[in-house]
Amino acid sequence: MDMEEKIDDMYWPDDDEPDFYGELKECAWNILHENPGIDMDEWIDLLMRQYPAEIVDAIGSHPAEAYASLSEMWNDEYTDSDTGECNTFRGWAKRFSSYGAIDRYDKAAEQEAILRYLQAQHYKKTIKPSTEAVKSGRGAFLKEIEGFRPLC
Repeated sequence: MDMEEKIDDMYWPDDDEPDFYGELKECAWNILHENPGIDMDEWIDLLMRQYPAEIVDAIGSHPAEAYASLSEMWNDEYTDSDTGECNTFRGWAKRFSSYGAIDRYDKAAEQEAILRYLQAQHYKKTIKPSTEAVKSGRGAFLKEIEGFRPLC
């Protein structure tokens, strides 16, 4: 193993390449969530000013190519990890048209998180001995335990 491979293993131990484009999409969503009512050009400008390293990592450093790629990204889908809601960045911009709209979205996301927690607690109390609660991003569901045999 040469030095380069050792360094790669140190930073990315499972040979998992970092998802630079996914990180950029998260930054892009945050821009829309924090700046209500912006259009595509304002969004691109804010992205380029606030997240230049993420743009370079995901797209490259040439300004015209970065702008063109971000313009295309405007129509890409992004799924909010807190709610599971999916929309294009254009759609998110419409969704986050005002501070009130963002506040309503955040409150609904908070209520959804509370509901998922309560559902998980309910499942823990009501599961049968031959099942177990398996948590997913959107809540809990039941799964049969392989090889479980009651003692009776």
